[in-house]
Amino acid sequence: MTEIFLKLGFKLPFWVYMLLVGEKSRGFNRKIYTGYTHHLINRLTQHIGVNSTKGARITRKQPIELVYLEKYSSRKLALKREWDFKHTNPLNQKAHKVSLIREFQRANADILKELNATFEEHNQFLESMIASLKKIEKEMDSRLLSK
Repeated sequence: MTEIFLKLGFKLPFWVYMLLVGEKSRGFNRKIYTGYTHHLINRLTQHIGVNSTKGARITRKQPIELVYLEKYSSRKLALKREWDFKHTNPLNQKAHKVSLIREFQRANADILKELNATFEEHNQFLESMIASLKKIEKEMDSRLLSK
């Protein structure tokens, strides 16, 4: 799909994002995952995927909350910004990220709330679908074995 957009002259943006990983009740005492992507929705879907092997190890099978976004016109700029986040002085790295997140959340609370609610619903749907498919698979196995 990306190739089609590029051939038509569309320039897709790159995104730098931060996720809080873990139970919401822990507030900012959760891990902060920082990443960049060309396909924001696809990447976030990979992070919340119940059996996904494409999400980062830190986010697999854990609740995530999108808390920060920046949009860039080139991969180089997005990678540089992600590198800046990850290579800030370790003593104040989390404090710096938390201050950016709080500022971003104040300005974009409505959008973040809607996005995170959508991802939570998607995650619940995936979990119920996997449970149903496992039940069907078990039933099929028992029928095939009984023959």
